[in-house]
Amino acid sequence: MAKAFERSPKVIIFDFDGVVLDSAQAKTMAFAQCYHGEDKEKIAEVIRYQERHGGIGRQQKFEYFEEHVFGRTVDPKKIMQLCDQFASIVDKAMVEAPFVPGAAQLLERLLGRIPLHVVSGMPDADLKAVLRRRGLEHYFASAAGSPKTKLAEFRRILRSEECDPKDALAVGDSRTEFDASLELGIPFLAVVAQGAPDFFPSDVTRCQDLTEFDTLVALRI
Repeated sequence: MAKAFERSPKVIIFDFDGVVLDSAQAKTMAFAQCYHGEDKEKIAEVIRYQERHGGIGRQQKFEYFEEHVFGRTVDPKKIMQLCDQFASIVDKAMVEAPFVPGAAQLLERLLGRIPLHVVSGMPDADLKAVLRRRGLEHYFASAAGSPKTKLAEFRRILRSEECDPKDALAVGDSRTEFDASLELGIPFLAVVAQGAPDFFPSDVTRCQDLTEFDTLVALRI
């Protein structure tokens, strides 16, 4: 049976929330909780934006929400307060979040065989702290979070690994990493959990979780 990705990847770039840890929904609800008491339609708009743009950093999102959703002047002090509130909500969730099904087994199987990298919209220091607390640091050749962008980090990884874009594979659940992959010519596997909104073009290869990885990707390891 033909694989969706017949070319065995020489480098794999993972998003984190919703791809490695099943934490995407918890973060979406944390954004909504930060605006508890505001107009319900505007909170629903916050949720829709977060679902579509999961790979963007929280500070940038709060700036967008304040200006474009709530129509307020962006106040740096208020943005920092919102970021701190968000962090306090999700800190426990990130420690307790289960793995996306198949993720832990896939990382263990690929360890030492294919260079793995993780690029997330989480603040860089928070991402590295979660990796450390969850004992995941050793799986990844590099880890990068915001304010570094997906596009810049994908470029850096291709350079550092001396890898042709067609020989890499990006795995993510948001348009942010998909758009970066598309621009650079990196094959992309979309993780769309059951019941989650699907923002990807119809021709993009999808899976519900990483238990399906081996059926889609040719691995010669």
